[in-house]
Amino acid sequence: MEKFCQSCAMPLNKNILGTETDGSRSQIYCTQCYLNGQFVQPSLNYNDMLEIGLRGINQARGSKMAKWLMKKSYPMLLKNTKRFKN
Repeated sequence: MEKFCQSCAMPLNKNILGTETDGSRSQIYCTQCYLNGQFVQPSLNYNDMLEIGLRGINQARGSKMAKWLMKKSYPMLLKNTKRFKN
């Protein structure tokens, strides 16, 4: 299993793994991004996902310093996912 969803870069754990067409758990995508072997929002591009992710970081609990660090590192982490890596 990957450490981060290879679509949104959210940390992965066994409880939030997406599903493949055969019902098995995806080892690289979360449930918010991938169900039944397909992306939930297939037309989403890097900028759309970046906006969604940054909004999520802003809404999450945590110190201002932790949020600042996450917002600074998130664009590079997202760019290196399998979905958005060029």
